[in-house]
Amino acid sequence: MLSSTQKISAVLFASLMIGGCVSQPTPQPRPSFPVEEYKALPATGTGTVEGQVFMKTVGGDVKYGAGSQVYLNPVTSYSEHWYRTIYEVRAPIQPADPQQSNYVKITQADGSGAFQFNDVPPGRYFLTSDVRWQAPSQWGLTNQGGQITDRITVTNGKTTKIMLTR
Repeated sequence: MLSSTQKISAVLFASLMIGGCVSQPTPQPRPSFPVEEYKALPATGTGTVEGQVFMKTVGGDVKYGAGSQVYLNPVTSYSEHWYRTIYEVRAPIQPADPQQSNYVKITQADGSGAFQFNDVPPGRYFLTSDVRWQAPSQWGLTNQGGQITDRITVTNGKTTKIMLTR
């Protein structure tokens, strides 16, 4: 007959063995990079995008995207595929084609999560950032938060204000 300690040890060992066999999902492939679609995008503009990145915890605390990178990515068939895979299918995706970086604007949020993009060409964009923090749990600190994305439209000569949150 096994003692309580032996039973617990056996269950923990079995859990570790089963957990070690779980594989990570295979990242979904991306379509070919649509060079002509990106070349057709406006290259210059006078739009401004400004806002703040934050999330609210279950308890109502506000966590800011302090120091987070904020990405302004034109809406194309390529970026729509990324959005559908990440947010609708909820699957990992292969890294982007390096050519895409020529069309994505990046800035950094300040200590209160505020950000600004200037001289933005007109068009539709995905605005994306991260808000992450750690919270205590029965197993120690656990990661909280995640990535936030919103669709926005930029117009020449206008300021688009956005609270990037979920």
